[in-house]
Amino acid sequence: MWRLVLKNLLRNKRRSFLTLSSVAVSLFLLSSLAIVYTALGRPLANDDTIPLLMVRRAAGIVLALPASQAARIKTVPGVAACSPLTWLGGYWKDPANTFAQFAVDPEAIFTVLQGGSTILPDQLAAFKQERTAAVAGRRLADKYHWKIGDRITLLNSPWGVTPELVLRGIFTGGPEDQLYFHWDYLNEAAGRPNLVGIYWVRLERPELAARVGQAIDTMFRNSDAETKTESIGAFLLNFIAMLGNVRLMIFYIGSAVTFAVVLIVANTMAMSIRERIAEAAVLRSLGFRAAHIMVLFVGESLLLTLGGALVGVGGAKLLYDGLALSQIGQFVFADMRMRPGTLALCSSLAPLIALLASSWPAYRAARVNIAEALRHTG
Repeated sequence: MWRLVLKNLLRNKRRSFLTLSSVAVSLFLLSSLAIVYTALGRPLANDDTIPLLMVRRAAGIVLALPASQAARIKTVPGVAACSPLTWLGGYWKDPANTFAQFAVDPEAIFTVLQGGSTILPDQLAAFKQERTAAVAGRRLADKYHWKIGDRITLLNSPWGVTPELVLRGIFTGGPEDQLYFHWDYLNEAAGRPNLVGIYWVRLERPELAARVGQAIDTMFRNSDAETKTESIGAFLLNFIAMLGNVRLMIFYIGSAVTFAVVLIVANTMAMSIRERIAEAAVLRSLGFRAAHIMVLFVGESLLLTLGGALVGVGGAKLLYDGLALSQIGQFVFADMRMRPGTLALCSSLAPLIALLASSWPAYRAARVNIAEALRHTG
């Protein structure tokens, strides 16, 4: 039966190829939307296993924290390291050259990022020792063709300062599109306001997250700067929430794409079945049941959509997993690889589309009166 299905599918190779290509492109687009939709709902797939916490101002993510809180956070049992993370907000040479620039504790930042980002020991030592030193991620350094020893001046910062930095290191892994420099340098240049954007805290073990987070927030409860400690995934969701209900818009677009695919396959199958009504009648007169005729036509639709899914969904997985994108928008970081649940959902759409597109025309062809079908001219 399936050999007959394949033979019939190849009778009109051009139409079959164009339909499969349309399904593949549509499912590739749908897979891309699904990846973004998933990333906006859960930026990091394994955030519960990452031993990192973000400490921010409870009253709002844009409000600063006192620098004096760092020493107290480090005393909480279970905290392995703590670094301030203060956004500068400048640009390099041209307003188009914007990227994430953070003032950090050079002694602690790569302990916090341990296992995520790595840097050569001599470069790390140079970064720690020099007040105006900076380190950049490999992706950022390659983008602007920076090399060790280059001078980097960051302009138009909301802090009212113009840091003049010297690149002393390039790290790999983790957020490679970021630049780090000394928090003490920024604090001094800004007139010592002694303010920090957020604190990045590394835990001794991931399972300590709930207890340590609660201990930090309790420590500063009823103070002038109450804190909210959360996982890195929950912290990123606060940024995503600022974008509005983007997930709903993506859902509507994805639904429209799915409906369009159904129409494409339905149109192809309707044309193919209408042309072969008489052939179906001959098969029934030879002893084929109506169920066999339905399997024949639905099988063609299934092969078309599965082929399109293999190319479209499989291509999306290979592309996005290969690119390993970590950013959706400016300062909105997320794991953009295709996750198992997304792969299963997009792949399962292929048989569903096949059934929706071909079931009714196949049923009509299988149930038509044989005498009438033999007189059918298509």
